Amino acid sequence: MPKSKSKSFEENLARLEEIVKLLEGGSVPLEESMKLFQEGSGLAASCGKLLDRAELEIVKLTKAPDGTMQEVPFANDPLN
Repeated sequence: MPKSKSKSFEENLARLEEIVKLLEGGSVPLEESMKLFQEGSGLAASCGKLLDRAELEIVKLTKAPDGTMQEVPFANDPLN
């Protein structure tokens, strides 16, 4: 199984889409289907982590008590 951690989100997503198409096609033998499913599960988890990290970067702004937007530092960011 290829390591997905060193690849970009887009590369992981493209490979995941390829795996889904293969599995949905129904022509892959069971043993290979299981390997593809395992690889796809790992890629999905990796993509999820990358999306979570991106969300933390984007959501630096929150509403202040007066309704305006304010920047909030990530003091408790579990990913740093």
